[in-house]
Amino acid sequence: MVYHFICKNVINEFQQIIRAYRKTDFSQRKAALATVVGLSGSGYRRPGARMYITDDGQWMGAISGGCLEGDALRKAREVMQTRQARLVTYDTSDPEGENFGIGLGCNGVLDVLIQAIDPNDPENPLETLDRVMQDRRPLTFETALPDGAGIFVEELKPDIQLLVFGGGYDAVPLVKLAKQIGWRVVITDDCVAHLQPRRFGEADEMLAVQRDEIRQQIPVDSYSAAVLISHNFKYDRAVLQELLQTDIRYIGLLGPKKRGDALLDEVADFVKPEDEKRLFWPVGLDVGADNPQEIALSILAEIQAVFRKTSAQPLKFKNAPIHQPVSSISLLEKNQ
Repeated sequence: MVYHFICKNVINEFQQIIRAYRKTDFSQRKAALATVVGLSGSGYRRPGARMYITDDGQWMGAISGGCLEGDALRKAREVMQTRQARLVTYDTSDPEGENFGIGLGCNGVLDVLIQAIDPNDPENPLETLDRVMQDRRPLTFETALPDGAGIFVEELKPDIQLLVFGGGYDAVPLVKLAKQIGWRVVITDDCVAHLQPRRFGEADEMLAVQRDEIRQQIPVDSYSAAVLISHNFKYDRAVLQELLQTDIRYIGLLGPKKRGDALLDEVADFVKPEDEKRLFWPVGLDVGADNPQEIALSILAEIQAVFRKTSAQPLKFKNAPIHQPVSSISLLEKNQ
């Protein structure tokens, strides 16, 4: 069987796992990685979810809502000792069942691959994941399952990169919340005095860039979103003009609609009809946001919806499963 799943921008979940892996003292500890590789029915976590485990009982990440981690920890310790990968199936479909001491009722069957981690192997799965995150390029990642059970194929994509233009007070919660989600964050301003480490210490980069250097200095890629939050009309106009000449997928303009209209009028020569799909003004979803923290929430929720191509409507109105079905194809089907 080939388990095939497209991981859409979930690479951000792996940052804490990578950090935990880097901090592990392998002269004292052993470690393993549990990965959800198959799902039939519904489940709290999707294929590609990971859990990093050390032999002292510590773990980072999750393969369920908390109900399977204890059993996975026990099995991971066995794998650490034998150095033999193991494929474990968890049936959570019986709400009255006594699996693992609790009736889970998730109505799904999960297949979880548990692998010992060799820190001396440059091709171990965590080293591979780290390279994807650093290179910011999509990667098809294939993992052979034990005993010829099949291959788990993931199409991993980089996390969202948030470009924040403007280092004012209301940019602070935007940067903090984006980092809590796991995104890569770059904050820039044309005034270096606005870029204070004590305010934006969570940011991956702080760049003081002049207006005519934006395209040359700012690391725009196809997984980037920009928010113009400087409160300086001339600066926002210069930034907007430069961004419209890139392939960035999302441009959000803070402030009332009239201000956004005026900005767009001044850069009309650079606006194409198709740009309407990537321009958002006023920026953010209508969630009644008032203070900077709430505004940051509304902005990031809108960006997430755009990148995941969802409606951003309440799930109660969705007449379909929350997630797209997981596709599994046989080896025979793959080779035909």
